[in-house]
Amino acid sequence: MIYTIKNGTTEIKISSLGAEVRSVIHNGRERAWQNETGEWAGCAILLFPFAGFNRLIYDGVDFGIRKHGFLRNEEFTLVGMNEESIELSLSANERTRAVYPYEFTFFVRYTLTPRGYEVTYTVKNPSNREIPFAAGGHESFAIRGEVCDYYVEFEREEKFDLLVHNSQGMLTGETVNHGEGRILALEREFTDNSATVILGNINSRKATLREKATDEKVVEITFEGFSNLLLWHPHGSKMLCIEPWQALPSYADEIKEFKTREGVRCLCAGETISFTRAISY
Repeated sequence: MIYTIKNGTTEIKISSLGAEVRSVIHNGRERAWQNETGEWAGCAILLFPFAGFNRLIYDGVDFGIRKHGFLRNEEFTLVGMNEESIELSLSANERTRAVYPYEFTFFVRYTLTPRGYEVTYTVKNPSNREIPFAAGGHESFAIRGEVCDYYVEFEREEKFDLLVHNSQGMLTGETVNHGEGRILALEREFTDNSATVILGNINSRKATLREKATDEKVVEITFEGFSNLLLWHPHGSKMLCIEPWQALPSYADEIKEFKTREGVRCLCAGETISFTRAISY
């Protein structure tokens, strides 16, 4: 089912499948990727219980969970809705327990603002043992020109050491430096071939995508509670994904319990925690 919320400037369509935003019309213009070239079928998938390529090892057992977790394939339940906000939820079931042996309820709330919308993740642990997770976002933003016609402006000074990944998306331990400062140009050399730009443990909690020729803002993202930022551009597409993640992908040769990995949150029995990101145009 597709739900619609709107105010005077923004209209958002959300699918009950994956609780994913499928369209964002702001000031009369579509801002979300609509898969015009078939490069990627998603728009803004929700990443849980982890983002990227990871191995979920628990008591020595590798559960073989797929990249980006399982939310995108699950039908969410409507919790509540009004004209300008909507909340949906998913609780553990037989399918999720087969790859993630924990009880949980995941809520996502979308709230319209004058310039865009906010996304709030809430994770609830209804069990009597802790649950580990590392959530992330995967919004795609439509652009008009080539990706190299844009740059990302960061809130604070950054050292742009890009983390190298292999063909499976796992980290190799290598880095490639692209300077430092607050401006990261989207050069062809690291956006071609659908490679992912991975920035780990950054200082900023706000990033703005701008057009080089005019400095016009395409979108601004704030991401408190997320310390890593990834950029992905499918080759030939008219979009850029800007993805705040709580934990990075696994290293190719890494074998360790999931809950011990950097960035993974462990939620105690009966505990609830929330994280909010804002997207403005």
